[in-house]
Amino acid sequence: MESEDEAFEEAAVQARLQRFFPKTGAYPVVHRNIYNVHQRVAASFRKGRAFLAGDSAHVNNPLGGLGLNFGIHDGVELSTLLGRVIRREMSPDILDLYDRFRRPLNVEYVQQQTIANKKRLEEKDPATRAKSNAALRATAADPAAHRAYLLRASLIDSVRKRQAEAV
Repeated sequence: MESEDEAFEEAAVQARLQRFFPKTGAYPVVHRNIYNVHQRVAASFRKGRAFLAGDSAHVNNPLGGLGLNFGIHDGVELSTLLGRVIRREMSPDILDLYDRFRRPLNVEYVQQQTIANKKRLEEKDPATRAKSNAALRATAADPAAHRAYLLRASLIDSVRKRQAEAV
């Protein structure tokens, strides 16, 4: 395990980049930072007139790009509810639905998927890694399983679940 100082050394940075994507010459590196992969979800997405969305409501490890995607869904959901209240179509009480639906969906879909992605990436045991990769290949080869995986990973399932619960 290298120290933070060793990780920031130019030679070490270049070696890591070259292992990932070899090329002739050095990579131009303008910034170095250590990122600690972590996740958390706010206890509530609403407090009175204040609402949390995106990274202020939930921080997810970046494996899979789900944090941004889910943050966009947060914005769409919240703006839809606010629009109904502003147009006087619904009582302001409807805004309670934002927290009641968005937070559990984040835990159920985003947290689970990003944790699985991280676990798969960090797996050291060759047999376990091979088994996981074989399962992913089998999913990709099976049209129904492939579709189900993509609907879940793209968060489309979470939108459909929310729509079904709203009815």
